[in-house]
Amino acid sequence: MTTTMTAIPMAPASTYAETGDPFLFKRARTWWLLLALFLMADGYGIFEEHKKHFSMKDLTQVLESHSYLPYTIVMLVICAGLMVTQIGPTLRLMLRHKAVPAFAVLAFLSTLWSQVPLLTFRKAAVLFFIMAFAWFFAMYYSPTDQMRLLLALGVIMALASIAWVILLPNYGIQPTGEWKGVFGQKNFLGSTMFFLFASLPFCRISSGRRLLTVALYAILPLGLILLSQSMTALIMTVVLIAVRVVGPFVTRTRREAIPFILYSVGFCIVMIATSVTVILPLLGRDLTFTGRTRVWAVLFPFAINHFWLGYGYQGFWNGTSGDSGSVNSILNAALNTADNGYLQLMLELGFVSIVLLVVLLIACVRDFQTLLRRSSVPLIAYWYAGLILAIFVGSITEDMLWMPFRIVPFMLVLACAGLRNLTEQHADL
Repeated sequence: MTTTMTAIPMAPASTYAETGDPFLFKRARTWWLLLALFLMADGYGIFEEHKKHFSMKDLTQVLESHSYLPYTIVMLVICAGLMVTQIGPTLRLMLRHKAVPAFAVLAFLSTLWSQVPLLTFRKAAVLFFIMAFAWFFAMYYSPTDQMRLLLALGVIMALASIAWVILLPNYGIQPTGEWKGVFGQKNFLGSTMFFLFASLPFCRISSGRRLLTVALYAILPLGLILLSQSMTALIMTVVLIAVRVVGPFVTRTRREAIPFILYSVGFCIVMIATSVTVILPLLGRDLTFTGRTRVWAVLFPFAINHFWLGYGYQGFWNGTSGDSGSVNSILNAALNTADNGYLQLMLELGFVSIVLLVVLLIACVRDFQTLLRRSSVPLIAYWYAGLILAIFVGSITEDMLWMPFRIVPFMLVLACAGLRNLTEQHADL
């Protein structure tokens, strides 16, 4: 155990170089790290059999079950062991980007007005721990190694999902035919594949062989995203590729041409918005976003009733009790999410959390603008920026913001921390 937890000496500012650790996958701590991230990304879905009709009784059993507690404890113990020698530096760095830990602070404070204070406190503790671990990951590993680790985890989870579909189809495939692999539902498979393989478009292509390798890598996540039929993951993929293509082009463009580019982008967005009635049917969707708009219409008055501070972090959905029971009764359904990250955040932490989200976005934009003043912008910066933008876009139709048991909070904090680290590195030059 002592060998496992021995820390690698922290790299200096030059850690943000193109080279990575040649012994990365020969270290025991790397495999402990991958196990912790696997448990975090899986979100308890590996042994979750998806039922065609999910009843309120099923939902109540899930909410009252403590079977996930050992799972959570194992993940947290591994994470704590990995960053035990770096807790101090990690927390100090987090405080230099106060917009990130502000959400964890608000989540803890919401215990005071939550309908389920004990649950809120536990979930807030897990959220803070994931934030700290993501910041440790961003500080301890170079961006190159961050990419390598996430790609390795992506391959492991992709192959595990394929094996689950083949060997245990009752767990790996939803009754309607979509793949969900080792995850709780199809959207989790699609979004996790997106996040873990998101660095592929930003890999350095030094030769034709390298290009072929990257292209072969891309087949795995794209295939699983298509098999999951997750439209959110597809949209985020398009956003990420757009950042990869347009970002460096805009950076190299003369300043006087930027207004024309912004106008063109805005015009395209407007055209897409006005053509949505034609585009959505082609994608197998309609203007209700698979019934989401009806759910949003019912939930919105409840969010307004607790406008400023919400119901408490993870405190709104309580099965048949409270206002969540009223919502499920109105909709005649068993729901535990708003399928909209912003509305879900409003329900849990109120308008204050939306303000904090805007502050976080402004901070990230300022960090990226600082990098744009350099003679050349690191390619890795576009990866971080693309992740942040994709999460904000994907949150329109899926609950992605600060969910305690998914890979999304980890990736969002990693991207914010990565941008801040690159910015501070530039300031020291």
